[in-house]
Amino acid sequence: MPPQFIFLTRKKWGGFILNSLLYSLAWINVLVLGIFGGLGFISGGFFWLLAVAHTGWHLRKEMIQEHAEIIAAKMAERLKGNQKK
Repeated sequence: MPPQFIFLTRKKWGGFILNSLLYSLAWINVLVLGIFGGLGFISGGFFWLLAVAHTGWHLRKEMIQEHAEIIAAKMAERLKGNQKK
């Protein structure tokens, strides 16, 4: 699944546009410059790596936020339990 679908399903339009641009640049470099040798594969790989890194960074940020909310909820439950005693 291309990285753009992650942003599309979450309705993060800025991330979707940026990731689509990077992914498109990667494909254009591979298809056009790939004809002239390995330069297209190197530059295309660079843009692909940027697109994947952008997606990974966004997913990591979401995951950390979800974990923080879970930990905060558990801590609130424990504090309520300790205050009742």
